[in-house]
Amino acid sequence: MIPGESGLDAAGRLLIVACFLVTGVSNLTPARIKDHIDRMAAFGTPLPRAAFWLGIALQLTGCALVATGWHAELGAWCLIVFTVAATAIFHRFWQMADPLRRNFSRLMLLSNAGVLGGLLLLLANVR
Repeated sequence: MIPGESGLDAAGRLLIVACFLVTGVSNLTPARIKDHIDRMAAFGTPLPRAAFWLGIALQLTGCALVATGWHAELGAWCLIVFTVAATAIFHRFWQMADPLRRNFSRLMLLSNAGVLGGLLLLLANVR
């Protein structure tokens, strides 16, 4: 726990970090890297390989900064930028023809909006 931090703040911080850390690390297998880069290219993302690795860097750097409390505000911003960019790239549900994929993507967009809300609350608490 970070000095001066309440148990609820610590729990919230750790849950946010765990969410991003688990997903980030699980995306580092060769098959997942290729899948993400291929999907980013299919969605028209410029420089998809560089964008993927920039996203991973933002995600893992944000986790480290938030978890340690060292420049946690910058860490929260890293996670906010990552979440907005990933959502804009992967969850454009209105462009999907398949109803099942469209619904899943819409739910993921809404879930990410909730995550952004949590990150904004975190940002307010680390200032």
